[in-house]
Formats: sequence, C-alpha cells, structure tokens
Amino acid sequence: MKMENGAAHGATVEEAGGANGTKNGEITGSTAGLTADELKGFHSFVEQCREQGLLQRPAGLPADDTLDGLVDEITLLRFFSARAFDVPGALRQFQEAQAIRSSANTAEAYDTIDIDDFEHLRTIYPHWTGHRDKHGLPICTLDAAKLDGPNFAKYHNYTPSQVTCRAITSLDYLTRFVLPLCSAMKDRPEPEKPISKAVYVVDISSISLKQAWNIRGYAQSITKLLAVCYPEVVNHIYLVNAPAYFSKIFNFIKGWIDPNTAAKLIIVESANVLTTLLETIDLECIPERYGGQSKVECGSVPCVDGLKDLLGIESLPNGPIKWTFDQGTRSAVAVGENEGTLRKEVLGQINGHNLTP
Repeated sequence: MKMENGAAHGATVEEAGGANGTKNGEITGSTAGLTADELKGFHSFVEQCREQGLLQRPAGLPADDTLDGLVDEITLLRFFSARAFDVPGALRQFQEAQAIRSSANTAEAYDTIDIDDFEHLRTIYPHWTGHRDKHGLPICTLDAAKLDGPNFAKYHNYTPSQVTCRAITSLDYLTRFVLPLCSAMKDRPEPEKPISKAVYVVDISSISLKQAWNIRGYAQSITKLLAVCYPEVVNHIYLVNAPAYFSKIFNFIKGWIDPNTAAKLIIVESANVLTTLLETIDLECIPERYGGQSKVECGSVPCVDGLKDLLGIESLPNGPIKWTFDQGTRSAVAVGENEGTLRKEVLGQINGHNLTP
C-alpha cells in the first residue's frame, strides 16, 4: 500500500495495515506522536471497535467512496484523543456517534441532498472559505446575522431528525473532503502530517439577547454534534466583533454550549479583530471586512489557491464533494441532486497522490 503525508487518508485501520495502524512495522504519521502506553491504548480501542462491528463500511456508502472522516485511522485517533486516551470513554463516544449517523442515514443523505439546500446550509453552519491558517488548517466562517430572519426560517421548519441529518451533511464536507484536500497541500509546516483540525471565525457583531434566545436550540444542537461526532476537529473558534454587552449574553448562553467546545472559544472585540487573527492567519486569508485582503464572502463556495496544480480544475462547484478511489486513482467527485437528477461528476484527481481507500 502506498501512503502520502504519513497517513492513509480514507482507509480503515485494517485497510491501513491491520488493527495496529501500522504498515510493515512502521507507525503511520497520525499515530507517531503517541507514547508507547497511548499507542497500546489506541490499539485496544481500535480492536474493540472492530469486535463490535463499528469499523464496517457505513450503510449506504458506495463501495468506491473513501472512508475519510468516517472510520479511518485519523478519525479514530480524534475520538481517542478527545477522551484523554481513555479506551472505555472513547469507545462509548464512538458508539454514540455511529448511532447518531446511522439513525439519520447520513451516508446516503450526503449523496442525495438538493444542491440548493446544501448551499443554504453554508449560510447557517460554519463552512470553509478556501483559505488556510499559517499551519495549513482550513478556515471556516459563519456570520451570526444569517441565523435570523428569512434566511433562518427554513431551519425552524426542520424536524429534529432533519436538523441532525442536514447538520452532519454540512459538517461532513469538512471531514470527508476539505481535510484530506488540505492534507495533500504541501505548502505548509510539517507537510508529512495529516490535517485533522479546522479554525472557525464566527462574526457575532449583530447578536442580541433576543436572537441568542431564539437560536438556543440551534446552539445546543450544533455544539453537541461537534463534541460527539466531530471531536478534536475544532482547533479554536474566534467569536469576532463581540459587542460590548456580549459578556452578559455569553453568561446567558454558555449553559447551552458543550463545555469542550466552549473551552475553545476566543472572544474578540472589534478593535482587536485584525491583530488577533494575524497571530495565526496571513493577511491575504483574512476577510476584507476585518481589515484583511480576502474577498471571499461568508457562506460562498470555497475559493482555493493552487487548485489547478492539485486537482487540475480552476474552481470548486456548488454542492457536496467527496473522495472516491478506484483502480489506484483517488478522485474528487461532486454529488447531490440537481432538479431531480442525482449528480456524480468527477472533478479531478490528486496529481501524484496514490492513496488507498
């Protein structure tokens, strides 16, 4: 098996060389930072997941889809790390996450969601801008102003199961497509290490106590999903343009936010937004509205520099994108439904990257 960036993105642990996560006696890049005891615990966690059938290909997932962000080694390591390397705790959380995914039939939903609906999700859930921070982590943005009025009305019409399914479909764009793409980009520190986290920038300039009350269910839902199904994906969250009264609002809403997610929040007042973001993000990747040079609008399709060299395409299309692997070739494939027709459009292949599924 050939591997790039020190890890087999999209491979289950068995496919990546057995339950030990090794190939020919070599530990993959994703587990190389573990101590001997932690690695032993990780092996035990993986073995117990396998014994309980948790590492099987998810129901509804096409045979040629890679397993990025689902049951690959990097995903399992995130669960293990999130529980402070506690095997029983990691196993319980992974069981809960798999149950949530299974109940919402998320694998099939990702392929069949209406493309216009998916684009609307970009405005109510954090989405990748196409930019990365100084460490190569993708930058996801959200404008809290969109969580109100007509744009947010559709959310209130969703059933609880629809909320879960759409949220996971939106968040899976990051773990199933964006993180492997960013891992393949070499213009970053330590390019041999896979990218498994993201940076979030949320503009809260418009938030009021009334809006905070109205979105309390949304806040509870999204933070719980991030904590349970996407542990350790959040590197940190910048809450920017915080109004002077936000401390009172935060005291009101913090009880609705998962504690693990709340610990990663960085509240930034308007006067300090640019200087704070510049600590970890280059000026050209910071939106113009914060004093940077990026013209990418929040909620738009990602605008990715270097896409031509990597995938052979000029830009990304609307809708969800995933990775497939067939006959030694890893391809980016656009999916979703457009006017009643399911799309499966091969966008391009990662030049020089032959990764197994």
